[in-house]
Amino acid sequence: MVKELLLSLLLMKTLFTGQYCIKLDKTDSTNSHLIELLATDNLPEGAVVITKKQERGRGQRGTNWESESGKNLTLSILLKPTFLKPDEQFVLSKAIAVAVADFIISLIPRPLSLASVKIKWPNDIYIGNKKVAGILIENSVSGNSLCHSIIGIGINVNQEKFSAELLNPTSMKLETGKEFHLEECFEQLCSCIEKRYLQLRNHSKEIDSDYLKNIYRFDEWANYNYKGEIIKARIIGVSKIGKLVLEREGGEVLECDVKEISFL
Repeated sequence: MVKELLLSLLLMKTLFTGQYCIKLDKTDSTNSHLIELLATDNLPEGAVVITKKQERGRGQRGTNWESESGKNLTLSILLKPTFLKPDEQFVLSKAIAVAVADFIISLIPRPLSLASVKIKWPNDIYIGNKKVAGILIENSVSGNSLCHSIIGIGINVNQEKFSAELLNPTSMKLETGKEFHLEECFEQLCSCIEKRYLQLRNHSKEIDSDYLKNIYRFDEWANYNYKGEIIKARIIGVSKIGKLVLEREGGEVLECDVKEISFL
């Protein structure tokens, strides 16, 4: 482990993100592994657990994250956003989603990247109509601020075959035909996350505007399943606490949480 930590210190161009890096051949879940480490160790902000194989990776809504060993980026990052209040948790989610989108856009040739890389609310990343990355954030609250946040990220980089059970997966390689160097991808991802996190720390409004600008299906009429009813609506915004704001045909405005709405 010491050798790997020193290697990261020499290669990384970030201030803190990824400078302390624990590299594993396999683990059940990088989020769970990092949480276990926090129970006994005082890890620095920006510490990363990254693995070649994640056997029980967790996604949104209790789903599993599928990833072929050695083909993708599966990692968790420790952040300490004590400058945020508990009701501002979604601002962090937006910053990370924009950062992952930045990362994918930076490596996919234009105009494909600018036209098709989108954030599917709340924080999945799509290329076209296919999912290329997922994010799972687990926050710890202390008093009136966030104590720490575990940022779990899975990005399909070089994987070409997926389980038939997955609805719409893709990878950066499938979209471009190019094989990507995972170590270089990791360094670029850390840089993108740190840039957006520092913007967040400085209370920049750019994150809010970039998140909304890149929302999948923004201002497009589409079908949704809302509390068991199929409705036609368009996305017109996202509330401060992260609820999706939809306008139905006829003008009715709905604010939906993750359990109430699904995309069709």
